[in-house]
Formats: sequence, C-alpha cells, structure tokens
Amino acid sequence: MIKYIYPAIIAGLITGFAFTLFNLFFVQSLIVEAELLELHSAGVVHDHSHVGDKDSSFISERNFLTLLVNIAMCVAFSLIVIGFYYIRDGLSDTRNLLKITLSGFLIFFLLPKIFILPQLPGQSLGNTAFVQLIWILTTLGSMAILIITDRLNLFSIRLLLLLSLIVVSIFILLNLDLVVYKIDPLHSTFIYYTFISNLILWTLLYLNLSYFIKD
Repeated sequence: MIKYIYPAIIAGLITGFAFTLFNLFFVQSLIVEAELLELHSAGVVHDHSHVGDKDSSFISERNFLTLLVNIAMCVAFSLIVIGFYYIRDGLSDTRNLLKITLSGFLIFFLLPKIFILPQLPGQSLGNTAFVQLIWILTTLGSMAILIITDRLNLFSIRLLLLLSLIVVSIFILLNLDLVVYKIDPLHSTFIYYTFISNLILWTLLYLNLSYFIKD
C-alpha cells in the first residue's frame, strides 16, 4: 500500500506547490482585477483599495487555503494516475505513465473546456448544476472512450496528441473572438494562463511520478 500512496503524496505536494506558485504570480492578479471590476459594476467603489490590498499580499489566508486545495487535487490526480498505471501492468514503463498523464490532461482539462469556458469572477456560468453535470458526463465519457481504445490496442501517445490537437482546434474555432481577436483582453489572458498552468500541472505530475514510483 505504501508504494501506491507515497509517490502520490510526494508528487502531489511538489506539483501542488509549483502549480500554486504559478497561479499566484500569473493568474491571481487577473482574478483580483476581475473582482475589482465586478465591485465597480455593482457600485462598490469605496472598497477597491481594501480588496486589492488584501488579495495582493503573497502570504494570506486565501493563498494558504488555495495551496491546500491544489495539493489535495494534485494528490488525488496522482492516485488516479498510479491506479491506472498498475492496472495496465506498467511496471518500470515510463511510456505507459506518459500515456496516462497525457490522458489525464485531456480528460480532466482539455475536453471539458469545449463546453465550459474558463470564467473569471463576475462572469456567469449559467446553471451551475447543469455545468457540473456536463463536466461529469464529459470526463466519464472520454474516460470510457479511451478505455475502449486501450482494449482495442489503439491507445497510443500519437493518438492522444492528435486528440489534444483536435480539441484545442475546436476550442479556438468556438472562441475566435476571445482567443484570436481578444475582444476581452483580461478574459483572453486568463484562458491562456489557465491552459499553461494545467499543462504545467500534468507535466510535473508525470516527471515526479516517474521519479518516485518504485516498482
């Protein structure tokens, strides 16, 4: 049991810390700016400096809780990756590990973004329950499809890269105004940084797990 849990905890700690640092330096300022715009649109002008000062502090309760949540998320993802790694009998097989982590990036981040655009504070997602249902169905459906391709011996890095490229292309076509024309620069930048931060997350998970997993 230790050989399954230990790599997940260590990889989750390292990846969660790095993921949080990236978001604090590049993403949090966008979130704070969006919150200030939301307050301004609501007519809360006198609270601008207070909110900005509170959230611009690097060491704060908000940032600490974000770190804990990100570490927990990364540990959970690590456990999922390790589970599928051993289910596929990937002993000492870094290529197998790469397939699974790339699948995680595709399933848990890329595919749901076709239907659920990353949103800043003040931007409505609509019916939250419906959005959550879409996310669950998308992740479960894509996971089932990849499991079927694995059973058919079609599961490969080339296939995953092709699927990722297709998904990114569809996302760009559906969101040309934001991604290409950047009609909302704040939202466009948030989308780019969200993509980069999740790419960093799954890349670090792969690198850390490939180092700490001892078959």
